Amino acid sequence: MFPSSHGLDPAPFDAYPHRRRVRTRRLSTTRETFVRLWPVPTAVGDARRAVGDFCRSGALPEALTGDAELLTSELVTNAVRHAKALITVLALQQDDSIVVTVSDDGDLAEPLTATLPARTAESGRGMFVVDELAGAWG
Repeated sequence: MFPSSHGLDPAPFDAYPHRRRVRTRRLSTTRETFVRLWPVPTAVGDARRAVGDFCRSGALPEALTGDAELLTSELVTNAVRHAKALITVLALQQDDSIVVTVSDDGDLAEPLTATLPARTAESGRGMFVVDELAGAWG
């Protein structure tokens, strides 16, 4: 039987003193969303918007939402440059944190590294940005 806070009569519960009332707590809230994209330049904006909308609908702080959008853009840009198959972006929210994964259906490539390119290079800083902002990656 349940305590009266659940709308049920507590009398049957109280009739058995050897039974203890169970203390309840709010379970963590987990939400998820995913999007599958072709490796084309417009996929970057689509993924960024999907993750941003997901964060906002889950009432995540705006600073965390901005970081998630930026990291998603960097990872999807990398995937668009190297993938030959569909890209999957998965976002998971648990309470006030978010995990975003980006993968593709292609063959497993060599591990990514976070190194800075030459100062004059026009690209190549994405994984460095991910390394600096993300709590963990790999």
